[in-house]
Amino acid sequence: MVVAIAGIVPITALGQQPLTWQQIKGRFESMNPTLRAGRIGIDEARAQEVTAYLRPNPDMTTTFDQIAPFSANPYRPLGSALPLVSASYLHERGGKRELRLESAQKGTAVAESQLADQERTLLFSLRNAFVQALQQKSVVALATENLAYYDRLLGVSSERYKAGDIAQVDLDRLELQRVQFETDLQSALVNLRTAKIQLLTLLNDRTPIEQFDVTGPFEFTEQILTLDELHQTALANRPDLKAAMQAVDKARTDYRLAVANGATDPTFGMDLARNPPIPAYIGFSVTIPLRIFDRNQGTWPLHVWNPELSSVALRAI
Repeated sequence: MVVAIAGIVPITALGQQPLTWQQIKGRFESMNPTLRAGRIGIDEARAQEVTAYLRPNPDMTTTFDQIAPFSANPYRPLGSALPLVSASYLHERGGKRELRLESAQKGTAVAESQLADQERTLLFSLRNAFVQALQQKSVVALATENLAYYDRLLGVSSERYKAGDIAQVDLDRLELQRVQFETDLQSALVNLRTAKIQLLTLLNDRTPIEQFDVTGPFEFTEQILTLDELHQTALANRPDLKAAMQAVDKARTDYRLAVANGATDPTFGMDLARNPPIPAYIGFSVTIPLRIFDRNQGTWPLHVWNPELSSVALRAI
């Protein structure tokens, strides 16, 4: 009984409903691993903005020196002790923190534009696979109809052969031509499965191919645009061009940051201690690095880089 009922139920009823383009696009945006990895990269870039703007932590040192347990007066081992508490703080000059934050923010903007470009490219591949699936469904339907029509033609030819209207060789030739219609149908089925596999790969979906189907209008609307209109549309909508211009802007900020890193950062310190017979004293210090060997470290001289090269890059875009 169960087998009989299962044989009556159509195969398409066991699968899911055909998906429209909007449903396919929604699943793609939420399930595609490449886009999800790109969004994680943007979150990482935003976290780097916080890291880039961190202030240097102050340092604190506590010293308790000259403890004399074996002195001439063993009952006063701390009589000549020197307690010392000192604190120091590195002061960054040249606006390094602000430039680091600006560079990180522009890096985040570049990452967002690159993700948008990646999404645009993947959506184009998804749309292409979706259209191919619709096209192959139409080809399968047409090939099935052609094969059914040819089978009816063979039925008529068989009746004509029985009536003596055509010869056996003519009937064999007609039956042999049926193979071409079967080949067209099988090719269309293979192409349809290939398009569905591409869709399932982009969707990161493990649904069996037999239970996966798409639907939608398969029409073409002609829209004529001039070359200037296409150029302006590309400049306004293509995120890869936007990412390139943002990268040039970020390069300017990185250059300013590199120049600012050349500024010497002093360290200010303060200490509080006692030194018998002085009961307590306070002192201040400033530590300045002597940048004597900076020119001999093998670094590329910054003055060679010309910021005006960015305009050449923009013109190349």
